[in-house]
Amino acid sequence: MIQDERINYLTEKFFAGNCSEIEKAELATWISQNREDEELSAVLESAWQNYKGGEPLSHEASERILVNIFPDKTSQVIYEDYEEQPVFKKLWPRIAAAAVLVLGLGLYWWSAERRSLQLAENTTGKTEIKDLPPGGNKAILTLGDGTNIVLDSAGNGNLANQGNTSITKSGKGELIYSLNGQINNSVVFNTVATPKGGQYHIVLPDGSKVWLNAASSLRFPTAFKSAERRVEITGEVYFEVTHNPRMPFIVKAGETEVTVLGTHFNIMAYPDEKAMKTTLLEGSVKVSRAGKSAMLTPGQQAKLSSSINTIRVLTDVDTDKEMAWKNGYFQFEDENLEDIMRQVSRWYDVEVTYEGNISREHFTGRLPRNANVSKVLKILSLSGVKFRIEDQTIIVTP
Repeated sequence: MIQDERINYLTEKFFAGNCSEIEKAELATWISQNREDEELSAVLESAWQNYKGGEPLSHEASERILVNIFPDKTSQVIYEDYEEQPVFKKLWPRIAAAAVLVLGLGLYWWSAERRSLQLAENTTGKTEIKDLPPGGNKAILTLGDGTNIVLDSAGNGNLANQGNTSITKSGKGELIYSLNGQINNSVVFNTVATPKGGQYHIVLPDGSKVWLNAASSLRFPTAFKSAERRVEITGEVYFEVTHNPRMPFIVKAGETEVTVLGTHFNIMAYPDEKAMKTTLLEGSVKVSRAGKSAMLTPGQQAKLSSSINTIRVLTDVDTDKEMAWKNGYFQFEDENLEDIMRQVSRWYDVEVTYEGNISREHFTGRLPRNANVSKVLKILSLSGVKFRIEDQTIIVTP
């Protein structure tokens, strides 16, 4: 006899975000042991109605969740590392929270033989298992004389000297610039560029810390000797700038400049995105383009359209979402499939093509970036979208 009151209590706490780790484990164990369709559907429906003030969960939608998560009666659902599993909800009509409950507890994991997503069928009808690993710490350092150093294969320790600045790679995979003595006239510019499927952490000569997302670059001097600290970026970069009121820190991204004294902020300036975004976490920054400027305070975001010369300031921005990539996650909020797949393309170093009409579904949720691409596609496929992998290309079909 299932303890309905206890389970409803736990699901309500889970939806409200108040579930302890022990309670999550209890709820996950119950679902894994009592996953008969009708029984689980009834509990999900009851929990949903309590959470949404009586709004019903349709039988069809409930069954759709169950079919996708528990495809057959013999699948062994494994509860493990629930804290690390993706929390992802698909915005099907009226059932977003129910999807969060099931997927948030990491219960889409199957037996070891089925952990790779079956994405394509060959001409004989036999299912092929294909997968791609996540990105990692990969970048190329270009010195002032044009020498390239592949950082992911370079050993730890001193890599080069540029004037009075030494360049070392730490055991943590950081690239550290250290000034030895006085700044001289031999200051040159270096560039660090990450490929698709790469990311990297750099400590600049002034102590400022920089994180590069995939397919991004940072160009900077080996020492800051003028009245300002000026760098140039492409792609997406997060900065923690060392405070120095006598030497402003200026980031140039295309035609846009961001000026700071000492602060934490993120710039997303990929050329294939519809807008450039500067998000402020701490301190203050000034965003300027073509004679127009805007000051940001923490929690605000400057959004600059690539087609319209305006600076739009958004308030109460979800900074956790903007910083998810640095913290090891994908995080989406009501985003369409094309937006999501651009992020997937950059992180997994794949091309994405579409066959037929592109899904208009929108998605909200969070997934770990250290998972193979199959895990991401498995969750997205709950909407009915299909994926297959051919070489380094993900093909999306309706």
